[in-house]
Amino acid sequence: MGPRLVWASLDPVQTEDYAVCLFGNAWTPKKFSAFLQPGEVKWTIINKGSLESCYYKGMYLHLNTDSNSLEIYDVATRTLREGPVSPIAGLAHLVVSAGQVILVLKYDHMYLPVHQCHFEIHRLEFGTGTDEKKPFWVKISNIGDQILFLNLASGFSISASCFVGVRGNFIYFMKETNNGFDNRISYVLARYDIEAGTAEVLPFPPVTKCGMWLLPSLWSA
Repeated sequence: MGPRLVWASLDPVQTEDYAVCLFGNAWTPKKFSAFLQPGEVKWTIINKGSLESCYYKGMYLHLNTDSNSLEIYDVATRTLREGPVSPIAGLAHLVVSAGQVILVLKYDHMYLPVHQCHFEIHRLEFGTGTDEKKPFWVKISNIGDQILFLNLASGFSISASCFVGVRGNFIYFMKETNNGFDNRISYVLARYDIEAGTAEVLPFPPVTKCGMWLLPSLWSA
């Protein structure tokens, strides 16, 4: 089995099947991305660290927030190449969806009403065969039967066909809000209809910490 990527804490668990990507604290300068392959005793540091990242077919993809460009790190050859410049807008999420890399841009801030939130989605295209063209982004308006789940910094995609009572082409996200009285930040669960371009709050109690999405079925994926 080739290396797989795991989102680990500062105290990662090592198994014989995994290369592990490690993130430091995302809100301090002491953050980095690194991996450790089976048999190695030293972490290989890739870059200064970013939550806007994903793993795809042996490549670790990371959005450089300084240059606003995509950096592509080949795990096998341990080489880094620069990808396309990302559209400058919104909060960025890199997600692997239905075997493709997509960039999800969320237009939102804590004082914006949920119904005014909207998203843009771009698919990463690679050159094929003898085409040496640099990868580039293509804006799309439909993700088929896929459903995206996003928190403030990361996300994942699943197929609606795996679950009863849900439809594809939707984004579920945690919306940051401010009550306006004591400036206390909380989060509500919201859903965005990609086709209609509309967002709505779902009947779920507000929480004070954004947290992460966890689905038991993903652990065996």
